[in-house]
Amino acid sequence: MSRAFRDMMIAHALEEVPNECCGLLLGRDGVVERVVAVKSDPPAPDSYYMDPVRQVEVFEEMQRHGQSLIGIYHSHPRGPAEPSGADVQMAYHRGVAYVIISLADADNPGVRAFMLQDGGFEEVRCVIT
Repeated sequence: MSRAFRDMMIAHALEEVPNECCGLLLGRDGVVERVVAVKSDPPAPDSYYMDPVRQVEVFEEMQRHGQSLIGIYHSHPRGPAEPSGADVQMAYHRGVAYVIISLADADNPGVRAFMLQDGGFEEVRCVIT
């Protein structure tokens, strides 16, 4: 993923404080080509729920452009960049990265990526170019 895309996710997370932000990462062959912010409905400081209408629109656009879902991102305004219990319970997309942005230290946001595996999440390397 490009540094610009990472910075877009962090900016989105900061805009949504005190609530979590969420969005989708689209692309090809594991390379992110597009970051799409999605409204969390309802907004909350400890969870996110992507607006289903917008989510369908984005998936239709993704298919038209020959892209696939590379990842899902969301923020933890006060917590660490690791999956919470709620994140584990709500996750169901296998083969995509779950990117978590921690704003616990807003001057130095943490960004980590995880993949859903049997039994929970496993951290994966996220290459910033």
